[in-house]
Amino acid sequence: MKKRLWRDFLILLVLFLGAWIFFIYYPVVDSEVVKESFNDKEKEIKEKLVELMDFKQADSDTTQLLRSLGELKHLVSDKDVQYELYYSDSREINAYALPGNMIVLNRGIILECDTPEELIGVIAHELGHLKMKHHTDQLITTLSIELLLAGSGSTTGEVTKILTQNAFSRDMESEADDFAIKKMKELNISPNYLAKLFKKMYIKSDMVPEFLNSHPGMNKRISKFSQYPFEESTLEFTFDWLKVKNSL
Repeated sequence: MKKRLWRDFLILLVLFLGAWIFFIYYPVVDSEVVKESFNDKEKEIKEKLVELMDFKQADSDTTQLLRSLGELKHLVSDKDVQYELYYSDSREINAYALPGNMIVLNRGIILECDTPEELIGVIAHELGHLKMKHHTDQLITTLSIELLLAGSGSTTGEVTKILTQNAFSRDMESEADDFAIKKMKELNISPNYLAKLFKKMYIKSDMVPEFLNSHPGMNKRISKFSQYPFEESTLEFTFDWLKVKNSL
């Protein structure tokens, strides 16, 4: 059953990337039929990803964690991007943007955040990638049609790895960082919260965490966030962050 789901997902992904390339290189972007077909494929990819990876939607009211993540999602918004926030039980210290306007937060990155403000910064950064469509551009660049159609046992692992790693260029990371800074300032949160998070992960780990390792120029990025004076956030939440983390 799982193998068939992966096969269907890979076919959908090929069709999605083909439609995206068509959008870029051919003058049919205004065709409502083409747009509708493209949006349908993106929706199907999202649904299959959620099923295959067992992601939990943040707006769900089933647990304290998902309720609190839903609250953070509604704080971090953008008029141009209607996204959905998901939780993954992976211990890898990572967060990533996926097709279908999805942002996924791993258990590992949540546990690293001492405050909800730090996680807000992470969400804002990933929202920046979605807003500028970096996730789709990166898929087109790194995911070859040959890989998707190979049908080998390693295909699933390779696709999963590419989907869940933010191997973005320095320019893409800089753009997403700028968006995160803008969004945090709008919420009266010091961007220095993200600098604190990044520094902690370096100090606490003998090896550079995947979340940092896949983001080029990290020292420069830490300096960028550190230039903003740190001030305690005055945001109030309906949840106790320590209790949320202890529930993981």
